[in-house]
Amino acid sequence: MIEQDFLIYFLYLPISLGVGIFLTGIVLLWIDSRRQKKIVSIQTHDWLETGGKVLEARLDECPKDEIDPQETGKHYQPVIRYVYTVGGVEYHGDTVYPGDCKNINEEEAREFLEKYSLNSYIPVIFDPNDPNSSALEQQPRQSNRIRMFGLLFTWFGVSVCCFSSLMIFIMSANIL
Repeated sequence: MIEQDFLIYFLYLPISLGVGIFLTGIVLLWIDSRRQKKIVSIQTHDWLETGGKVLEARLDECPKDEIDPQETGKHYQPVIRYVYTVGGVEYHGDTVYPGDCKNINEEEAREFLEKYSLNSYIPVIFDPNDPNSSALEQQPRQSNRIRMFGLLFTWFGVSVCCFSSLMIFIMSANIL
């Protein structure tokens, strides 16, 4: 018969730990999937580029209700108004990124404004099917850290459960 201490140290404790790690990974993956659903992405791989000129560049502080409650500090939204020409027709735009744009901290926002200073000539990307749709930059890459940690925790939790089950099988075969 298997001793109680043996069961605690080689079965209950490792499997409980493995299940806890696995569930943490599942929660992280769920959080990542919810975050990815909020991002509206517009495909710009077939958009064309033209020249433009910055008419206005400023930073607007984001209202507290638009900021993720887990984030701390002030966040800013860069506001860039520009003009560009497509096929001899002049268009005005104010879209920095196509689709949703994340709010950024003050340091990143200041660097962004230096890049798009007033009256500077800039490249503008636009939709050839609808030249009114334009942007200054491609959609920024989203961080996959939460997904990576979720997958890592899930894999590690399953591994701990499998390893402890294998160990208990091997140990019980030797004890009997």
